[in-house]
Amino acid sequence: MTEQPLIPETPALPSTPAEAATRLDQLKADPKWASSFVSGSPSHLQEFRDLHEIVAKGDHVDMAMSGLMPEMPSSSHREMAGTASMLRELGIDDRIIKETLTGHMVTKPEYEATERWKKDAMSNPDFVKRYIGGDNEARRKMTLANIILTGGIQDPT
Repeated sequence: MTEQPLIPETPALPSTPAEAATRLDQLKADPKWASSFVSGSPSHLQEFRDLHEIVAKGDHVDMAMSGLMPEMPSSSHREMAGTASMLRELGIDDRIIKETLTGHMVTKPEYEATERWKKDAMSNPDFVKRYIGGDNEARRKMTLANIILTGGIQDPT
């Protein structure tokens, strides 16, 4: 009996428009997948269509997060798409990106803890050097702190 080579399974389709947009970005960045897609691979074409269908079911924020542009995109749509792309490049989760784009608030203790963290981080010469030097992890942490601090504090009632 000869062994058959394993054919990699296509991952399950994402369940949300944001996840589908992330998957589309990953596929577009994969040269092997892109080459097969451009060559007309039926499975790649179907996956592309399926992912776009999921993205299309989302709201305007999901659409911006996907990077898809309507025929006449507004400046706010372009700004949201650019922000989502920048945050994704820093490794920030889509759930947090969506909260950032739709408005978010935190509790007063969360806000105060983040303020303390940022003050401590900016007082640490090693962190500042890494942050200013473009260290991705330092940039991601500072960006997350700034997202929290710009969102506002929830009303405690």
